[in-house]
Amino acid sequence: MKLRRPILGLLLVALMVAAAVPAVVFAQKSDIKLTFTYWGSTYEKAVIEAAIKSFTEKTGIEVEPMIIPTDYETKLLTMIAANDAPDVGYLGPPTAYKWFRDGHLVDIKELFESDPSVKEEDFIDGAIFRYGDSIVGVMNNLESFAIFYSKAAFEEAGIDNVPTKPEDAWTWDEFVEIAKRLTIDRSGRNALDPNFDPKSIRQYGVYMNLWSGPFEALLLRNGTQYFPGMSDETGIGTPAFNEVFQKIADLMHVHHVMPTPTAAQSMPAPAVSLQSRRYAMVIDGQWVCNDFAPIEELEYGIAQLPKMTSTTAVYSGALGVIFSSSKHPEAAWQLLQHITSVEESTELFRDGLWMPNKKAYYVDEDKIALWASESRARVPGYRDVLVDPIVYDSEVTGEVYVKNFGDINNILFPALDQVWAGKKTVDQVITEIMPQLEPLLEGSIR
Repeated sequence: MKLRRPILGLLLVALMVAAAVPAVVFAQKSDIKLTFTYWGSTYEKAVIEAAIKSFTEKTGIEVEPMIIPTDYETKLLTMIAANDAPDVGYLGPPTAYKWFRDGHLVDIKELFESDPSVKEEDFIDGAIFRYGDSIVGVMNNLESFAIFYSKAAFEEAGIDNVPTKPEDAWTWDEFVEIAKRLTIDRSGRNALDPNFDPKSIRQYGVYMNLWSGPFEALLLRNGTQYFPGMSDETGIGTPAFNEVFQKIADLMHVHHVMPTPTAAQSMPAPAVSLQSRRYAMVIDGQWVCNDFAPIEELEYGIAQLPKMTSTTAVYSGALGVIFSSSKHPEAAWQLLQHITSVEESTELFRDGLWMPNKKAYYVDEDKIALWASESRARVPGYRDVLVDPIVYDSEVTGEVYVKNFGDINNILFPALDQVWAGKKTVDQVITEIMPQLEPLLEGSIR
């Protein structure tokens, strides 16, 4: 008996120590491996992988990051069909709604409501994506739109009064005038010169990728949207809606300050085109700061989008979702909470890729400083252009609430190719496709 008592005592102590050591939990979690899919550039890959590495170090949960730069949704559908879907990833809102209805995504309502670290009232309006009583996902981040410009091109053109505050934004006519001053032919003449050669342009004044994101930003500046104010009355086909698309077409074919899609195909990516002076201005989402910042040769600034009838900003964001085939939805939810936390994944926000999805990071000075302090990724004027408007004058993108948003765009934008080619006006094209669009114009998701 004397020999057995010390042994029993040691066993009890060992069991008590084992129960108290957090490493036991981590050892259990190390058996979990998640697959996370996302899109983006080389720079985005670097910051996403850094955030995932910090998650693994903190939790012991392994994550395989899988970047899909092109044909993202098509490749994901192939993976789903092959029973090889990821656990967690990005999705655009229209696709997320559809895939949720098709049973490919988890209803995260229970995960959300049982997590004491998140409260609905903390989030920016529209960041939580609902479908009926379910939650499809939460925006990983916010994104908004601005003008990014080459400081060298502006200096050469003698343009020094660049607006960063909404109230100082250029009117559309002023913006066109600036773009003409910045559009230079191969003989060195700008587009205001009567001898300017529009067939031999060395530097375009402005470039904009022709997809719904920047158009929604400009539509709001003209007082409309696909369904203004989340109503059931569409703006599509109204004068204000058509005018925005025609103004962009006129930049190409009337003012000769923006390349057509065909001409733009031969241009480098926006960051390189700004640096090499192929473009003087780029209208794009703020995520491009993540691409611009590492290019030391690029000195760029930021400006307000031009105003028409309004200076209201639009914001959007990729949706973080959990796939229904995941065996580890709780761990997937942990990963989403980690990468969307400014404190936990600072590089995703500080280095230019994302804006936070919670209100406090737009009003609390200490929290703003965590991600929006002046740097290569947050140039002077960034806060005026992109941070303050989110809480003072902004609306969420229509893709969050418009029924059939993706299907509408699948008809609208291919038809607009005739406009970008200079063959038809916007009014003509919209009139032609309206019979196809009308069955899809069902209003807002409730």
